[in-house]
Amino acid sequence: MTEPVPSALRGATSALVADALDALGLREQAAHPRVKPLFRGARTVGRAYPVSVIEDLDEPDEPYAGEMDALTAMSPGDVGVYAVDPGSRAAAWGELFSCGAIGRGAVGVVVDGCVRDATQIEELGFPVFAVDTSPLDTRARARVDAHGSPVDFAGVTVSRGDLVVADVDGVIFVPATAVDAVAALVAKKKPLEAGARDDLVNGMPIGDVWTKYGVF
Repeated sequence: MTEPVPSALRGATSALVADALDALGLREQAAHPRVKPLFRGARTVGRAYPVSVIEDLDEPDEPYAGEMDALTAMSPGDVGVYAVDPGSRAAAWGELFSCGAIGRGAVGVVVDGCVRDATQIEELGFPVFAVDTSPLDTRARARVDAHGSPVDFAGVTVSRGDLVVADVDGVIFVPATAVDAVAALVAKKKPLEAGARDDLVNGMPIGDVWTKYGVF
């Protein structure tokens, strides 16, 4: 069963979470910036469900079997984390799988590779992050070879149950063992940042704001 997201993290930005991870000494948890939101305003916070996609040029006996198994295994609150073979130009995600993910209660997908049906996915409002788009189907080009096991996603090792926070600034992963500590730091820093914003807008010198709040 997917662990719930702590309330302090549900509306947290990737930047705020990154600062909390830095404070804990976890400084390498951001995916490479090549992974970007598919449409303006896409954001998601949920638990990682890792999926591995490899290049495979053979005609499959059972098309899309691995893809369907991975989607079926997702639980409400999950974010699919698709680590794609860098040699593949096929779209590892699309409109119908987005519909299926919505039906499963998944809350987003991040893909270190290509996706397709970008317009339809935006119309669905389903948060998708990817490197690029491609019209190419995976059949006889790529396949899901494993799911639920750790993957290397754009430079970060991601395991099932880690927390995914993705927005316009990027995609960041919180190890499951650090979620509570990150939530506590975010809950502490968020009101400090709000106070700092108000004082800066009202003309307080930035040095004085730093002395007062200790945040930027």
